[in-house]
Amino acid sequence: DIEEKKRLAKILATRPLWLAASTHPGEDQMMLAAHQHVLHTHPNALLLLVPRHPDRAGDIMDCIQAAGLTVTQRSVSEDPTPNTHVYLADTLGETGLWYATSPITCLCGSFTPVGGHNPFEPAQGRSAILHGPLHANFAQVYAEFDARGAALEVRDPEALSKALLALMADAKERETMIENAAKLHSTQKTGLDLIARDLSKALELG
Repeated sequence: DIEEKKRLAKILATRPLWLAASTHPGEDQMMLAAHQHVLHTHPNALLLLVPRHPDRAGDIMDCIQAAGLTVTQRSVSEDPTPNTHVYLADTLGETGLWYATSPITCLCGSFTPVGGHNPFEPAQGRSAILHGPLHANFAQVYAEFDARGAALEVRDPEALSKALLALMADAKERETMIENAAKLHSTQKTGLDLIARDLSKALELG
C-alpha cells in the first residue's frame, strides 16, 4: 500500500526504527529486551512488532506493559505517537508494508525452534536483515545471506541490540547490507523466471 507507506513515513520520519517480524511465543520478550537496550541510546526509537499470529496480541500487550514500555495497536486503528515505544502491528497481510517501511528487520522464528522464515521477503522490501541462530528450514539460504554480507546472525537480545545500534549509527553499512540482499533476491527472481519460462514452453508442447 504505497499511500499508507507514505503516510507512515511522515509520522515516523525523525525516529530510529526497527522491525521484529513474525515473532513466535518466547521471542516477543527477547525483542522487547533488545529494544530497552536501544532506548538507552535512542530514547525516541520505535519498535514495530509484528507477531506471526495476530491472535496473540493480548498476550503480547501484557508483555509490553510488563516491560514498562508504551504501546499503540494497529488492529484498533491506532498510530504511533511521539511517546510510543512499541507499535504492535497485529494485522494480517501487511508484512510487506512493514519491510518496506523499516530500514532494519530482525526476522524472527529463529530464536526459538521454529525453523526460521524466508529472508527474501525483507530483502525485497529493502530492509537490512538480522536473524537468530535457529533457522533449519532455510539453513542454506541463511548461510548464503550471511556469507555475502546480506544478513547477520545474532544469538541473544544483547547481541541484537548491539547490531541494531551499529546499523542505526552507520547508514553506509546498513545500505551495503540492503544492496547485498537485493542482489541475492535478484538472482533468485531470475531463477524463478527461467523456471516459469521452461514450464510455459513445456505446456505449449503438451
